Amino acid sequence: MTNTPNSSLHFAGNFTQQEAIPDDAIQSAIQVMQSGRLHRYNVAQADELSETALLEVEYAQYQQSQFCLALASGGYALQTALRCLNVTHKEPILTNGFTLSPVPGAIAAVGGTPVLVETNEQLTIDLPTLKRKLNARVRVFCCYHICVAI
Repeated sequence: MTNTPNSSLHFAGNFTQQEAIPDDAIQSAIQVMQSGRLHRYNVAQADELSETALLEVEYAQYQQSQFCLALASGGYALQTALRCLNVTHKEPILTNGFTLSPVPGAIAAVGGTPVLVETNEQLTIDLPTLKRKLNARVRVFCCYHICVAI
């Protein structure tokens, strides 16, 4: 965000540029690819933990949680969470209006209907809009952080 005199706030970052992947992470990925064990169920022994399972255990410990489920994307993670909530056909799911396609896509994939809630100039949820869109049918508000603006 930038804020100069007599101007409105605007995002001046780059939505498409991610941080570089560290060399040790690249080497770890190469080792997994060279092993041929590219998914959680491809283990040599029944008691062996896949790289995915090891990640889940380590991350659960880091979060001081009993469980962790690693998924392929944020959209799939959202879809999984919505399925756990038993979203019904055409159930309204409130979510950020400032969004990317996987979010309304995940909502639609479970049968829900995305209801976009506007954001303000600071790219946060516009509370008056949120209040207007709340009603007796709404039980899920999917609010998430889409970008970092420093």
